[in-house]
Amino acid sequence: MAEDGFDANKKSFEKEDVVERIDKKDTAADAAPANREQTASNYAAERAKKIERYVQWACMIADNNMHGYSQGAENATANHPYTGSREGPDFDCSSLVYHALDHAGLPIIEAWRKNPECYDRYQGKQATGDADTIWLDMQTIGGFTKYSWNAVKNDLQRGDILCYPEAHVAIYIGNGKTVEARGVNNPHGGAWRTGDQGGEIDYYDAYGRSWTEVYRYTGGDRQ
Repeated sequence: MAEDGFDANKKSFEKEDVVERIDKKDTAADAAPANREQTASNYAAERAKKIERYVQWACMIADNNMHGYSQGAENATANHPYTGSREGPDFDCSSLVYHALDHAGLPIIEAWRKNPECYDRYQGKQATGDADTIWLDMQTIGGFTKYSWNAVKNDLQRGDILCYPEAHVAIYIGNGKTVEARGVNNPHGGAWRTGDQGGEIDYYDAYGRSWTEVYRYTGGDRQ
């Protein structure tokens, strides 16, 4: 009897142990989708935070008239007598975007310095790239997706980088507006001296322009 009782108890313990292991397995299986959802949520929140950082930084520059448009004194000509530096306090269209992204923790300036064009064009002396190099540098750091303008023009998102690689680049801030370094000869006025004498770095309509590409920070989300 004792042996039979012992065996019965042992079998009972074994059944309980199996049930407990199954329960734990089911709990882990149930938790997996929740964990994935939480991870995706964390990535989305971090992406949004970085976008907001570079948008707000560019807007801060536009709102302060000590920052105007310049391609740097080293690039001055008789017709374009630039003064100062394009790396701050003044900026041109691409250096503004490079510095904004870098400020948000996206190391695009470091990527530019490793870009062969940095040396082929400027012997390594220009700290940030141009409108036609920014996509290559975005590919180097990762996290950006390129769209044609026509594909997404009706669904632009805050933080999209609007680009006409041959000439110009800007940051879309929402409500049909950009923040951008537009130059001295812009619709709001300007002058060649340092600082903003009108609308050298300002807010402009995004539409009715010559954009051909849109670079969207998707953050390399793990879907």
